Formats: sequence, C-alpha cells, structure tokens
Amino acid sequence: MNTMNISHLNLIFIFGLLSFFPWLCYAERDGKTESNLHKDKNSTDITKGLAKNKELKTVKVVRQKIRVNLNLKGYFEDPDAMPFSINTQSWSEIKVVTPPTHGKAVKKGDSLLKIDLNNIQKKLRELDHELAILNLNQEILAVELKRDEEINKIELKELDRLEKFNQENYSYFKKIDLPYEKKSAAYDLKKQEENLSYLVEELNQLKKMYEADDLTEETEEIILIRTQNEVDRYKFALEGAKIRKDKRLKLEIPQSESTKSDLYNKKKLSLKTNRVIKPTEISKKRLEIKKVEEEKKKLLENKSKLEKDLNTLKSSSPTTGNLFVGTFDLGKWSGAKIFEPKLKTGGLLKPHEKFLTICPGKRIRARIKVPEKNLIEISKLKDGLIIPGTHSKSKLKAKITEVLKFPTSPEIYDAIVNIEFPENQSLPLPGTSCTFQVVTYEKKNALTLPVESVFKEDYDAEITYIYILNSNQKPVKKFVETGKTIGSRIEILDGIRNQAKVLKDKPEL
Repeated sequence: MNTMNISHLNLIFIFGLLSFFPWLCYAERDGKTESNLHKDKNSTDITKGLAKNKELKTVKVVRQKIRVNLNLKGYFEDPDAMPFSINTQSWSEIKVVTPPTHGKAVKKGDSLLKIDLNNIQKKLRELDHELAILNLNQEILAVELKRDEEINKIELKELDRLEKFNQENYSYFKKIDLPYEKKSAAYDLKKQEENLSYLVEELNQLKKMYEADDLTEETEEIILIRTQNEVDRYKFALEGAKIRKDKRLKLEIPQSESTKSDLYNKKKLSLKTNRVIKPTEISKKRLEIKKVEEEKKKLLENKSKLEKDLNTLKSSSPTTGNLFVGTFDLGKWSGAKIFEPKLKTGGLLKPHEKFLTICPGKRIRARIKVPEKNLIEISKLKDGLIIPGTHSKSKLKAKITEVLKFPTSPEIYDAIVNIEFPENQSLPLPGTSCTFQVVTYEKKNALTLPVESVFKEDYDAEITYIYILNSNQKPVKKFVETGKTIGSRIEILDGIRNQAKVLKDKPEL
C-alpha cells in the first residue's frame, strides 16, 4: 500500500515539471532579449510605461543612389566688354542731343550718341582770339624791352654825369659860394661905412671952405643942406646894411646852405635810386614777357585739352559689338532705366561717368556668387554645369577657373566660370542669369529613411535617433548618425541595418 502511494506521488511530480518547462524557456528567452537590448549602447528600452499604441506603422530602409547638387546663381559676362564714358579733361558740360540706341550693333569708330558741341566750339574760338592778343602783346613787349635796354645804357651814363655834376656843384658851393656870401655880406656893410665916412669928411671940408670964401650964405646953406642930407641917407643905408648883414649871416646864408645840402642829398638819393630802378624796370619787362609766355602756354594747353575734348564728345565706339545702355558689375547688368533721365534729349552727363557698354560677344563666361559657407567645397570641386536662365533644360559643361580672394559683399565671394559651348550654338547675352550646378556629394548605395522618421534630441539637435521594433515587436529608441538630406529622405551613416523595422512616427508613451 505504501509502495503504491509513493509511485503515485512521483508521477505527479514529473508531470508538474513537464508542464512548467515551456514557461521556463519563455522566461529565459525574454530574459535574453532584455539582456541584448541593454547590451546595445545605441538602443533604449522604452517598453516600461509604454501606453497601448495603435497599429505601429513602419518604413523601409532603402538603399539608393544619392547625389547632392549645389546650385549657385550668377550672370553671363562678356570678358571683352568695354564700358564707355565721356572722359573729358576740362570740359564739363555734356548735353545729350541724340540718345544712344540700346542693343544697336556698332562698329569701331561709329558715333554712339550725339552731344551738343556749340558751346565748346565757341570756347575754342574765344581761346584763338585771346591767343592772338597775347601774341601781339608778346611782340610789343619784346620791342619795348630791346628799346629800354638801349635807353638804360644811355641813362646809366647820364646818371654818372649827373652824380658827378651834383657832387661838383655842391663842393663848389661849399668852397666858393658859401664863403663868398659871408664875405660879401661883411663887405657890403664895410662899403656903406666907407661911403658914409667919405660924405662926413666931405661935409666937414665944405664947412671949413665956406667959412673962408666969399660965397653968399644962401649958396653955402644949400650945398651944406644937400651934403648933410646925403650923409643922413648913408647913415640910414649903413643901418640897413648892418641889418642885412645880420640877416644874411644868421638866416639867409644858413638857410641857403641847408637848401643846397638838401638838394644835393635828394639828387644823390634820386640818382642812386635810379641806378636800381632802371635795371629793375628791365627785369620787370622781362618778367612781363615771361608772364605773357606762361599765359600763352596755359591757353595753348587749354586749347589742346578742349580740342581733345571736342573729339571725345563725338562719342566714337572703341570697339565693334552690341551697344548696351548701362554698366555691368561682376556680370550683373545695371539696367537702362537709371540712365534714362540723363540720356534723353537735353539730359546732362558727368565726365568719366560710365553709362554704356560695348560687348563684342565673341567670348562668354559666367560670374557666380559663392556663399562663404560653400567656399571650401567649391575650391575642391571645380567642374560643374551651367544652366542658362533662358533655357533651363540646357546644361553646358563648365569649370571654375578663379575664385576672388576677397569677398565682393558680406559673406559672398565671386567666381569666374569658363563654359564649353557646342559649335554653332548662339552665345547667351551678357547680363542674362544662369545657375552653376556642381555635385558636392554622391553615394551609390546609401541607406536612407524618410526625414519625418528621424528625430532630434531637444537638448542637442546634433543627436539624432529613430524607433525600431525588436523581436517582440516592441518599440526601441536607437541613436543613429545621419548624413545628407535629399528631398524627403535622409542618409543614415551608422546605427541600423537595411533589414531593420523602423517606425514611421514617434510612439506614444
């Protein structure tokens, strides 16, 4: 009895072990899966706390050829284009009579537009008149100079004579005239004294004689009175002689001496000054001639400049080609509108102002704008295609030949592109737009996903991730390395295999 009970218990225990075995295997399998998930450093288990999701949609990892094109805008340019301006040297009035014709085919030497020449021609006639007057003045001054030089020689000799005469005359006055004047004043007084003395003596003698003779008293009295009167007159004359002597010696002779001395010094100074002035006048005349020559030279230079300006105002084309109203800057055409007010009839242009361009049209290249962020890759990838703005389906082989070292505007550089044009193909017009297309990245067998299925971390946009389904069909967050974006798809460089089941949308947690 006991033996049967023991056997029965053993059977129950074995049956229990067999029924529990599948559950143990399933637990072991799930344990391995969870373990593998935790071992993958690029994946995160998000099964805990996962809400019930609706049907999870997945997208396929597609292997495809990808190509990234860089399109740079630019303009066609004629490298032989010649900007035109009226480069006058001295004439500033440039009035338009007949405006230029935009797009006109011109030959070298053809008139591009007509300028009013009346005022400059009038100015040239006035200069001719002024030059004729200056020539006459120059001739007159030359003759006068020759005459004055000869006269100056004569006058210098005359000055020598006058200086000598002035010196001798003054010396004669000091040595002869002045002493004589003083002596003469004293002598006149002495003469009056002697005359008076003679009359007084004569009167005394008459008185003695009349006292001794028999003449009548009446006759005596008459003679004596007459003689006495004569004596009185001589006394008065003597008194006047004394006064005249004092006056001459104290006033007249010193005054005459001063006058003579001043006159001598004046003449001496005048003669000395004339010796300086006469040659100076000759020098002045020479300077006047030189001044006339300089004025003449200046007028001739002005005339020469105006004659050149007159020829410049005829506005002859410097080359053969098509006429463009406006200018080109790095291939970009300015347009004609900004010049319309100046180029209408009666409009005024400024000297050296570029307002036309003549394009021969034999060679065409492109000028493209390169953002500084693309400067390095453009310097490595020179070959590309040019797509004309007028024929977007036409693609021409092209190559960058030069990138300017300095930016042409903030963050923009300029590049020159040479183009291979097929034979017999008409060249595009300068100033028309174009696009330079260059392949910056290409991969034949790249893994790609839709852009909307790749997500970025909020705290760092450089970290990207996706959601994949694990073997239990549960979403797992997996970090990936992305590459280029092409349209609606993005390249995956690392983090998944092409068999991965990638969720289309971010699962709800």
